Amino acid sequence: MKSTTISGSAKMAALLLLLPCAVMAAPPKGVKAPNPGRPQIGNPVTAHSINVDVRNLPKAEEWTPGMGIREAHRRQYTPLGSKLPHAPATKATASDRLNELQQIFDDSMPARARAKASDSRVSINNPNTGVSPGDPVVEVGANHVIYAVNGVTTTFKIYDKAGTLLAGPTSFGSLAPAGNACTTDRGDPLVYFDRQANRWFMLSMDDGGVCTFISKTSDPVSGGWWFYRYSTLAFPDYPHCGIWNDAYVCATNEGSIAGADVYAFDRANMLTGATARPAQRFNSVPTLPGYGFQIVTPATFYGTTAAPAGRKQILARHRDDEAHNGGGASGTQDFLELFEMNIDWNTPANSNITTLSSIPITEFNSWFRDYSTFATVPQPSSASRLDPIREVLLNQLSYRNFGTHESIVGSFATNQNSGRKRNSPVDSGVRWFELRRVGAGNWTLHQEGTFSPGDTSTHHLMGTLAMDKFGNIGMGYNVTKTTSPTVFASLRYTGRTAADPLGVMSLAETTVAAGAAAETSGRWGDYYQMTVDPVDDCTFW
Repeated sequence: MKSTTISGSAKMAALLLLLPCAVMAAPPKGVKAPNPGRPQIGNPVTAHSINVDVRNLPKAEEWTPGMGIREAHRRQYTPLGSKLPHAPATKATASDRLNELQQIFDDSMPARARAKASDSRVSINNPNTGVSPGDPVVEVGANHVIYAVNGVTTTFKIYDKAGTLLAGPTSFGSLAPAGNACTTDRGDPLVYFDRQANRWFMLSMDDGGVCTFISKTSDPVSGGWWFYRYSTLAFPDYPHCGIWNDAYVCATNEGSIAGADVYAFDRANMLTGATARPAQRFNSVPTLPGYGFQIVTPATFYGTTAAPAGRKQILARHRDDEAHNGGGASGTQDFLELFEMNIDWNTPANSNITTLSSIPITEFNSWFRDYSTFATVPQPSSASRLDPIREVLLNQLSYRNFGTHESIVGSFATNQNSGRKRNSPVDSGVRWFELRRVGAGNWTLHQEGTFSPGDTSTHHLMGTLAMDKFGNIGMGYNVTKTTSPTVFASLRYTGRTAADPLGVMSLAETTVAAGAAAETSGRWGDYYQMTVDPVDDCTFW
């Protein structure tokens, strides 16, 4: 178990677990519809070469007891119109039946008989970051682990796989050229290992753009970096990125009325330090009425088998039609909406995002007290609640090509209580899913589950999934419990093998870091990250 913890009232971590192997089956086929939105084009971006050993950069200041706790920028909310498209609270809707499937499995398989992950652990201990939320993310490469957080500044640390600190804490801003807007360290760090290029990709924000860093080699310590800053039309709130063969794609919440904002960056030239062709900005994915917060989540590539020739990057979001379709909501099912990005770097007018057919899923409920309040999940000994980030597919959406089929796994928040009135209770769970595609067929739902074992006072939130080369799934998440014995927000993990019955997590629920107090700000990390070691393609971090 590779774990990174933050002490104090907030404890967060990154995960490792080893699971057995199995094979998975193929899905049926679907249909596709066009949505030809053309991108806006920015300006070419010149690279800055950073030939520095990160160990020689000044160490960033870390929070110590006695220093103040500050709040990171809040997720940006665009006020809804006066006429909301919400289904009437009295409209009958189906309950979430998937948690019962998990419960039946749990009852048939006592905890003492459940499989457990390897006891092998590498502990990487970190103090409180001094920022609420700390937004911890972790990524693993060929020989290194990078862990990034919001702190006194936005920082990253580089470890070897034995847990030895090699460099840092280093502020993202210290890698940017002097005088550049990216020295401001506005937060929301993202770290990815580009498995097709054997390189690192990191991102942070400034007030009017995103700051991207691409390693020159697989060595993030002494191999050097390329730096590119891209302007955005507005503050690039809550970025989510994906690695694909033809672009680094990042979606942001910029409050656009026209549509959800997505940027494609010139991966090919960024990997060589050449001048990057202008970023392509799309807002052709229509906004979801009823939400004041809009993000589509790009899929990121995992594994060693490239996507089939010509395969386009997928972006996705969930659609709770009780939130968006008014009285026309079905009440019996909801949907995953998929989009396909076509990038033409030579003739950008040919680029577009295509809307694929929606995938029906079991009814879920994105009403957590209402459709607009962020902090909604109860915690013990406090009236303060935690933000489950119910509007989006959570970090991150993971893609694999198994040869016989392609697969995408992801998760989002659901209220297991189906009520949609002001006094309806919150019973938070993690909805997870796996989509599959065979050949030229369309993406279809292979399996889905709702994970939240325990009674209605036990809440699961902030799930993050990854899948290994065998089709096994690892999932990390947070738990609170408001009745005795109470549980302050704590980090746990579970998982499943590819041979398990569909729709259930079979691995024993295991605590990585136990919380010690309530988080009174309501913020609990806008990001978490589960990832898989690219060397054995089977170890979860």
